[in-house]
Amino acid sequence: MNPIRIALRQHRVVVVVSLLLLAAGVHALLTMPRRATPEITIFDGLVIALYPGATAEQVEQQLTRKLEAYLFSKAEVNQANTSSVSRDGLAVVTVQLNEWVESTDTVWSELQIGLAELRLIVLPDGVIGPLVDSDFGDVVALLISAHSPKRSYEELQRALDRVSDEIRSLDATGKVWSFGYRPEKIYVTADSERLAHFAVGLDQVVAVLRTQNVVDFTGALETEHGVIPLHTTGAYSTVEDIRRQRVLTTPFGEVVRIGDVAQIERRRGEPTSTIRINGEDAPAMVLAVEMQPGHNIVDYGKEVQQKLDEVRRWLPPDIEFTTINDQPQVVADSVNDFVREFLIAICAVILVTMVLLPFRVASIAAMAIPVTVAFTFAALDLLGIELHEVSLAALIVVLGMVVDDAIVIADNYVEKLDEGLDRYEAAWRSASELFVPVLTATVAIIAAFVLTGAVGEFIVALPITVAISLSASFVVAMLLTPFLCYTFIHTGLKSGEDSDQEAAPHGILGQVQQAYSWILSAAMSRPLLTIAAAVIVIAVGAAMMLLVDEKFFPAAERSQFVIEVEMPLGTPFEVTEGAVRMVEQTLADDERITDIAAFVGASPPRVYYSFAPVFPRPSYALLLVNTVSVKETDKVVADYQKTLLHVVPEADVNVQRFQQGIPVGAPVEVRLVGYEIPVLEELAKQVGGWLRSVPGSRLVRTDFDQGYFVNLRIDDEVAGSLGFTSEAIARRVAVAFEGAPVSRLWDGETAVPIVLRLDEQHRQQFEDLENFTLRSPLTSAAVPLRQMVQLEPRWHNRKISRRNGLRTLTVQAHTEIGVLPADVLAQVKPHLAELDLPPGYRVEIGGEYEGEMQTFAKMAKAVAISGLLVFFILLIQFGNATEPLIVMLAIPLSLFGAVLGLLLSGNPFGFTASVGLISLIGIVIRNSIILVDYGDELVRDHGLAPREAALASGERRMRPIFLTSMAAAVGVVPMIISGSPLWAPLASVFAVGVIFSMVMTLIIVPVVYAQVMSRSPALLAEPEGENP
Repeated sequence: MNPIRIALRQHRVVVVVSLLLLAAGVHALLTMPRRATPEITIFDGLVIALYPGATAEQVEQQLTRKLEAYLFSKAEVNQANTSSVSRDGLAVVTVQLNEWVESTDTVWSELQIGLAELRLIVLPDGVIGPLVDSDFGDVVALLISAHSPKRSYEELQRALDRVSDEIRSLDATGKVWSFGYRPEKIYVTADSERLAHFAVGLDQVVAVLRTQNVVDFTGALETEHGVIPLHTTGAYSTVEDIRRQRVLTTPFGEVVRIGDVAQIERRRGEPTSTIRINGEDAPAMVLAVEMQPGHNIVDYGKEVQQKLDEVRRWLPPDIEFTTINDQPQVVADSVNDFVREFLIAICAVILVTMVLLPFRVASIAAMAIPVTVAFTFAALDLLGIELHEVSLAALIVVLGMVVDDAIVIADNYVEKLDEGLDRYEAAWRSASELFVPVLTATVAIIAAFVLTGAVGEFIVALPITVAISLSASFVVAMLLTPFLCYTFIHTGLKSGEDSDQEAAPHGILGQVQQAYSWILSAAMSRPLLTIAAAVIVIAVGAAMMLLVDEKFFPAAERSQFVIEVEMPLGTPFEVTEGAVRMVEQTLADDERITDIAAFVGASPPRVYYSFAPVFPRPSYALLLVNTVSVKETDKVVADYQKTLLHVVPEADVNVQRFQQGIPVGAPVEVRLVGYEIPVLEELAKQVGGWLRSVPGSRLVRTDFDQGYFVNLRIDDEVAGSLGFTSEAIARRVAVAFEGAPVSRLWDGETAVPIVLRLDEQHRQQFEDLENFTLRSPLTSAAVPLRQMVQLEPRWHNRKISRRNGLRTLTVQAHTEIGVLPADVLAQVKPHLAELDLPPGYRVEIGGEYEGEMQTFAKMAKAVAISGLLVFFILLIQFGNATEPLIVMLAIPLSLFGAVLGLLLSGNPFGFTASVGLISLIGIVIRNSIILVDYGDELVRDHGLAPREAALASGERRMRPIFLTSMAAAVGVVPMIISGSPLWAPLASVFAVGVIFSMVMTLIIVPVVYAQVMSRSPALLAEPEGENP
């Protein structure tokens, strides 16, 4: 039974189902989860290990390489993209898992267990860790700061605890944590002169503090009345307890207490990191809030703000809360912009349809849009796909296509009326005759789109949305549109009663039809010239690609940017903070800036999907800067890229926007892979010089770093005779000059570290180190360090980077606003080819170029498979290989228009532009299928010769092809007008490509069809002959 005829008879059911779908779609639109960008899996994690006292080279050889060897033995680890940094006393391995790993949490857990075993068996003594950190991959929804010049960190912590308790009560809340707290410490600062006077050694003070301040098991007393637990006192409860602690008694009976040889002070710990809000020197802390997947982040943001407003009433009014990263607001603005563009696109498509078709016919076609879109929203919600910029962009791209099927059916219905069929017959036949070609075209478009999802998680919602929309469009066109035609269109276009209504649209289409008929006739009479022109157009389109700029992923559209302040490695925290103050003062009076949050010595959590937090170090700071609008952000960034170069000349100050796509260290990276550091550094000097000479490049630097250290060469004979070991000397020097926690005081539930070290005036110069005295374990005599140790200042590499298990020195460069990384790299590449590399050394290109190559490799594979799928779909329909090739000829014919779209709009070729190019495949295939299929019908059923059939097919199908192509092109115009750096390139490729390919398809395909099928008439007879 024909399902189209059933739908016509059961039209009430069809109408009711359509209304239910509309209601479900509206409900889904209002309630479905929202986020700015798709949720993607972060495959990166950190393996961190401390090796106190070891140089960077010792860390590399004894620790890092062993960690790499273990990690690379695991199939889940992507060795090529795993890198490491070895610094003095620290190894950090950035591990990337392969994308085929399904459960990253399981892999990280297994690695942690395996590394714990490695620590016991293989790693050197003294190594702390290694630990696996895989929690930095989630994007925070909100960063809320609390700051007040009148409050302590403890008061701020209590305030944030109240806020976090309320936020945790919300169902959508994920992880919530606070950071920025500066704990108190008890500093025991020993006076060197007093120690010498009383003949007290630091090790004696350490021993007393560690052994006296303990809570230990004392046992129990068994009596005839029961067992009575025993507890000892002695643990410190106040600073005065420490001050009065006895160290020793002199031979003269004098009691020496810790207060006699040291100053004891409880105060805020010396910072290794801090947070500054809007340049204020006031205590500040930050609350990070994550949302669970599957919730509406816009609604969640409102709920969090409501909770925050409630808590504020209970807290001191001088505590100021500032939302320094507001993802719900970003999503709300982004979704609102896309919805506005979507509504404009709907109106534009309807307007084009109304202009080019009679009102009643256009209305029928337009009715397909709300039902199809509603079904798409409901299906996306059912599948758990959130509303974000990719799914909304897909809806805008596909909007012009969803009306295509309805236009083709309505146009064929009117044609049937003009042929004399009654309305019912015309209704079911108009859809039935086109069922196979429209289905084939729909499946072909879906096949063209579907494998774009293989490129990466970021884009996977696009093919799913397109597939749902086009499938819904096909069902609506086959089941609902015939009934609407039957109900509202009673006469054909040639009827006299509609002549007034049709004058305007018929005039436009009439002129287009007349011009096309003349052009097609001319092309048919000169087939070789026409085909040669097509070949030239394809070649010119390919050549024009050389004129298009390349920018793989653009900057994110956010009213926010970052400023990185990178001081030389080893710079004290206080100096870095001073540099940040200078940057803050420069930004202070800029009205375009709303808030500044400075993270000194650390970086904030992941505030954007492509933002990778930096491992903490005192020489690093990051400022998160909010602006008044997205448009102003570009201007502000461009201004301060130049201004801040001279504000802190000793620092690398990098002002940049958040970037879309794969996280990279710098847009331009040249990696030098080899073995000997001096050779790598010499090569890096050449590469760095070439990069600096390129106009538009900035911040050229390497990821290696040199500095000096002092080697304490111990005379083993002298030290041994005095009872000292290397370990004992090292630990006592560390306590004296660096300071070390030797015990802790419990203040209620808070543990306050007790830090022992020498007074500041005796730990600043090399002479202080040489004169530092240690008590001999054998003789108890005071032994100056210089008697056992020789100080040897040396230069060394303080930071050694490795990648894929090999030493890799990376020369990095950023670019100025308006300068593309690809242009900078293009000027350097010829020099790299001339680089004189020793045997075993090589050059690799990283940065955006590497990400581009990796993604394009996936995309090329997706295009090849999509092409094969389309070919096999066409092969099934036509039953021979020749006609599918004629149909697919439309694909290369679209290249010229796609490239022209980029040149006219000024957009670069990148990731989304390439997705737009793939998207073109489906729409041009649809047009070509309609032409070839109707040509076959005319030859088989009406006995026309291939040439006449091709001419008649072009003239008859020009109208629906013209209408559907214009609708598809106009549908994405709002995306072009918006100027979105991410989506405007896709829309430019698609819009101009669709229009140009329509023209070329309508001319070239009929000509090629006539020439090929005239020489192979048997092809058209095969399906009929094989029909049982």
